[in-house]
Amino acid sequence: MSIFLDDKEIARMTLHTWQIGLDIQNRQCCAIAILRRRQGWQLCHWWQQRLAQDTLRNGVLQSSPELLTVLTRWRKRLPLRYSLRVGLPAQLVLQQPLSLPELPLKEPALSRFIQAAAQRLFPVDVRELALDYRLDPTHNQLCITAARLDVVQQWLAPLTQAGLKPRVFELATHALKMVTEQAQLAAGSVVVLRQDARYLWSDGISAASLAEVDGLSALREQAFPQASHLFYCDADNLSFPEGTRPFSPFQPLRYQPPLPDNPGAFALATGLALRKEDR
Repeated sequence: MSIFLDDKEIARMTLHTWQIGLDIQNRQCCAIAILRRRQGWQLCHWWQQRLAQDTLRNGVLQSSPELLTVLTRWRKRLPLRYSLRVGLPAQLVLQQPLSLPELPLKEPALSRFIQAAAQRLFPVDVRELALDYRLDPTHNQLCITAARLDVVQQWLAPLTQAGLKPRVFELATHALKMVTEQAQLAAGSVVVLRQDARYLWSDGISAASLAEVDGLSALREQAFPQASHLFYCDADNLSFPEGTRPFSPFQPLRYQPPLPDNPGAFALATGLALRKEDR
């Protein structure tokens, strides 16, 4: 299923670059395209497609003729100009904090500094890793992210074969943080997303994930006991637990109906679309 705006509106929007978030999970994939307008973020397109149960194995994308057909058909409906951001499951990524050097560094010296640090921070040969970093001004440090190159290539291969050109792979937890931040919820709010046996959560400042926890109550007690408002979304289920409120990722966007029956399934795709462009 996919929804576009009317033809005239599409014609105007395709002159600009769409920011697209693509979230691929077992059983379904969801995508959101947005465009920055003077009044805020405009929803251009949403798309949802059923997939096989084993589309991901241990978080790694499995290529198949069925997946390629789905992605190729979707690509044909997109404009030529787009910035595609693809979600990467949290369990595939290693993260470590790194103190900033005493003397400020610029590229390429900063990249060399991070490469050298990665040699001791991660238990894998740095030549086998795709590295990225993000400034954490709250703690005056860098957050170093590492994913195995062969895993990234497995994700990239079917997308490339379908004619898609991802601009970036982004951590799923960071995507949830982005959409939670943009939703501007009341202080003390936490958004929880359930995907199979894994929970992701964010308060708009930080985000994390955990698997094999004994339900939402146990997660709340363990991870965010001080939360005063709990918003919940489930990739597969419209119902939400007692004591929570449904979360719609479309809240920060301007849009025309109809919207998906389960807006919560689009939480990560929306966060990916809202991701700022790298400079």
